[in-house]
Amino acid sequence: MGFDGYRTKAGMTGQAQQLDDAGTDMDGVSSAVKSRTSYSYADAGGDDAASALNAFVKAWEAEAKTLASALHELGGKVQSAKNSYGGSDGLVRTSVHSVSVDGVSGLPGTPAQGGRSSVLSSY
Repeated sequence: MGFDGYRTKAGMTGQAQQLDDAGTDMDGVSSAVKSRTSYSYADAGGDDAASALNAFVKAWEAEAKTLASALHELGGKVQSAKNSYGGSDGLVRTSVHSVSVDGVSGLPGTPAQGGRSSVLSSY
């Protein structure tokens, strides 16, 4: 854990899970607010106050549902992007291994012109 109290998770899967977990938390907020959506005169201290409080709670419930939905959707999109990039990286790796120039294979670590390794050698 860092000095500021936050913990970081490497990789997109961890981030996708954090977003989805935050969406689940907001689902809980929405449920908690929904369980008490009607305040009476006695609860709020007047008809106008009760009406305003009820409108506020309904708006808060709607906002919590919207946030939860957005967080779940974003978490899914991050996971989908991670899966897509993983597949693309595999295709690049396969393609790099099949390249040869003037009879020299494209295997990683093969020195390129000037004695430097190819940028693609990390694949």
